[in-house]
Amino acid sequence: MEEVVIDKKYSDFIEDMIEQVSSVLPEDINTLQVSYLKNNMRKSMTLMASSINDNEVFKKLDFDEQCFYIQIIAEWSFHKEIDLFRSGISPKYWKVVMSKIWYVMWEVMYACAKNDAPHNTTLTLVERFVNRTYNEAIEELKEQDVIDTVTEIQAKEQSNIDKMAREIKLAENIKQGISISIKRLLLAIFVGAIITVLILKLKVYGLIGILTFILVYYFIPNNKA
Repeated sequence: MEEVVIDKKYSDFIEDMIEQVSSVLPEDINTLQVSYLKNNMRKSMTLMASSINDNEVFKKLDFDEQCFYIQIIAEWSFHKEIDLFRSGISPKYWKVVMSKIWYVMWEVMYACAKNDAPHNTTLTLVERFVNRTYNEAIEELKEQDVIDTVTEIQAKEQSNIDKMAREIKLAENIKQGISISIKRLLLAIFVGAIITVLILKLKVYGLIGILTFILVYYFIPNNKA
């Protein structure tokens, strides 16, 4: 296959996207899969960039807007390739599935660009058609007896984008919980220190332990609940 030549501004953007992938790679994919993933992302983005220069609808857009569409290709290539890695489907059929996904993404993005659709609408439509195309491609493999029912179910259950969203939400919840606990602890220490000073000045030593216990019990959340 002849190498696709694109303008440097596109190739720079593509390489930047590829570089960002390294920081979000899941731990359960191996070195060969990482290489396969990055190569396919580079290939799909390069073809999209080439298509942008060849298509009047995409060509009239400014560079930032063009990059928006290239990035969509990159992100969904990333997520659906990982879904295929985890699917149990033989690697020789991954390209078959991804080719269908890349095609439908181009069609949807072309229609959106032609009709000046807002970004949110474009993203929603692309997600809907990508997931539908992925499932249909899996069903076709089942109909051709390439995969069995167990593999079909396993493949359809994969959703790396949802998995990442859950992990991000969990991390944010943990971070927020730790922040709240630290604030409560500092407040308890601060108030406790003030009360201790007052008690010492009033020579009421016996109340120090009791009040400190009450403060800690009140301000520190009960994790057993």
